[in-house]
Amino acid sequence: MGFYGLFSIILILGFVFFVVLQQSGPTKNKSTIDSSIELLEQRLGKHRTEFKPDRRLYEAFQAECTDAGYLSRMAADILRHCGMEPYNLEVRAEEELDRTDAAGTYSYQNGKSVITIKVSTYARYNVVLAVLIHECMHYFLGRSGIRYSVTEDNEILTDTATIYMGFYEYMYHGSIMVGYLRESEFRYVKHVLEDRSRMG
Repeated sequence: MGFYGLFSIILILGFVFFVVLQQSGPTKNKSTIDSSIELLEQRLGKHRTEFKPDRRLYEAFQAECTDAGYLSRMAADILRHCGMEPYNLEVRAEEELDRTDAAGTYSYQNGKSVITIKVSTYARYNVVLAVLIHECMHYFLGRSGIRYSVTEDNEILTDTATIYMGFYEYMYHGSIMVGYLRESEFRYVKHVLEDRSRMG
């Protein structure tokens, strides 16, 4: 078997492993996800209904998802769904020409909360929106005084909170390449919340 044959087999095995990993349930993150759900229930009460964005804004955002103005308005829509008015929050779009997906950061600079969404000409609106929701959740949880001290645990809490606050569809379809939770873990959070709703 030649080099290319061996390389092809490795690629196929890698793809199969990736698919199995995505479909399997939570593994190392399960305990952090479970404790995150408990914490959110204690601090926020019942989980929120599904997010329904303002239709006209969402259509405009889909057409121009890298526009800082639309990003700011979407962030406000997201936070209002969570029951919080954005205060002292700036949303920036920062172009990165070598990226095919979006990524973001949340920081506190000179007395102001700043969400930066890194975009490229190839950015897809569903990925940009998932990143924006994640960063808005950092803002929401921060202002609500909810966080873990360990960075990785806090990121898992943040992704779990996106589902808790009603953004499952947008996270599930947009954060596959950029989220901290896998597809199966997003589904796990959704199923746990649905089970708890049925139980009372």
